[in-house]
Amino acid sequence: MSPPSKSIKSVALSTCKRLEALSRQRIVWQQLCVDQVLRRGLPFAHRDALAADADVLEKLVLRAIRLGRFWRSPSAEPTRSFSFQASSGTGVSHVRFLPGHGGRYVATVYKGIWSMISCWDLGDGGARQPRKLGDWAPKSAIFSGFVVNSDPDSQATLATALQTGSGQRSIEILEITGRSGGDASFKSVCNIATSFRPIALKGDLIAFSDDAYETVIMNWRQNTFALLKGSQEPMDERFQYNRCLQVVFAYRSILVVRARSVELFPEPELHSAEAGFATYEPVGIHSFGWIDGVSVIEQCDPLRHADGEGKSREHAPLSILLRAESDDPWASDVHKLEQFLLLPNPEYGSPIRSLNSELDAALDALEPSERSSTPSAPIAPYVFPPVRAERTATAVRGFLRCTDIVLGPCGTALWIQPRPARAAHLTGHDVHSSATQITDAFDPAHAPLSEFAHANQNAVREKKEEALCAAVFAGPMQRCHPELETKTRTVWAQPREGRNWTALDYDEERGRVMLGASDGTVTVLDFV
Repeated sequence: MSPPSKSIKSVALSTCKRLEALSRQRIVWQQLCVDQVLRRGLPFAHRDALAADADVLEKLVLRAIRLGRFWRSPSAEPTRSFSFQASSGTGVSHVRFLPGHGGRYVATVYKGIWSMISCWDLGDGGARQPRKLGDWAPKSAIFSGFVVNSDPDSQATLATALQTGSGQRSIEILEITGRSGGDASFKSVCNIATSFRPIALKGDLIAFSDDAYETVIMNWRQNTFALLKGSQEPMDERFQYNRCLQVVFAYRSILVVRARSVELFPEPELHSAEAGFATYEPVGIHSFGWIDGVSVIEQCDPLRHADGEGKSREHAPLSILLRAESDDPWASDVHKLEQFLLLPNPEYGSPIRSLNSELDAALDALEPSERSSTPSAPIAPYVFPPVRAERTATAVRGFLRCTDIVLGPCGTALWIQPRPARAAHLTGHDVHSSATQITDAFDPAHAPLSEFAHANQNAVREKKEEALCAAVFAGPMQRCHPELETKTRTVWAQPREGRNWTALDYDEERGRVMLGASDGTVTVLDFV
């Protein structure tokens, strides 16, 4: 059955010009956006819609409806795929969409003898191949960290940690200009002398961390700082036992996710180094054990966009999707992708109560006048510990060079499923397979999509190569569609035997995925 929006368009075109003109009014598509997209929890480009005219808004609404059908149909396949060579002879270590450009501009990083960042124009979806716009490769430099700014309006586009041949370490914050003109140029807007790695970049704020327990929050434009000091000091500074995986600028707080701990810090006040910057300790602590891959995202609030700002009484929950690692090498090959929720604290802003029952009883026994003079502090905006979601998805242990998990605000998630551990050794090949380990002659860039889909399914069944898997987890989309189960589905499969994916990025609202591989190729998939 056609969606109501498409039916309206068809009826209008088949009746009269006046009705057809009415169907092009922005108010019509605005209402359809609320009824058919936002109230159904579908991925939608909210930022693009703010200044969109009727024609653009129509395209955004129809794309969101098609995306909803893709996620609700387990058999749906990507509608388009294309590949390009991002590096020669060296694997791509990072692939990232640059926010605010309709999924058109991307950045790739590869590490050969020296490292290089490249900016690419993927085009507008036509037949033209992606085009490289520019490179940034400081002489004798190796990159050890890379993040893209989540704020598309910021001057800073990305940040990378680098070490030069002389041994100097620093973080370089870069602006990429000239993309629309066809030739991109990289300009340094800030250099930070530190051995820490950049973990998150949001507007003028950057978070960089060590591999133990310290994270620095800095306003790079104002040169002000704060130190977030974790609760677990390192047992051995030479061993990366608690590596920082993600930093989230959450609601009036900062969540630091490490390999063995998750800690929530209060929103810090930043001061200059001369004035003495403040040190903060966590107000919420939890451990999931050893985390192999994790993605934390604030769930989108469709009703806030549907009914206007200020209608939502509280901030949205934080979704934590993780794949735990086992210390037991003989453990089962079947693992789980588990989801946890950090729910908003309804008592946020009220005086904190001690967890010590004796102290609580003493506070209750005080007279009101005495109680009001007792020192108090604001409690955390989220409730600890995180709550486990009801549904999980299966994952398989095995040789995996890309452990990334990408979870969208609506609850859709993508990850790489490895070959089974028992079928691979250190090279990633199946030592028990009688097939010759050669490069597959099948070229996905020049094959019909249907042929590639069948080839990918055969690869999953016969070659047991890596696969791009997906599922819908707890979030706005699942709440609006209770029939949606959290079931793992194969979206794409590695077409070449012996090649591994090394990087992954996902743009939920546009239904676009980017995969970097060990041979330097980058594959882009469009779901609609």
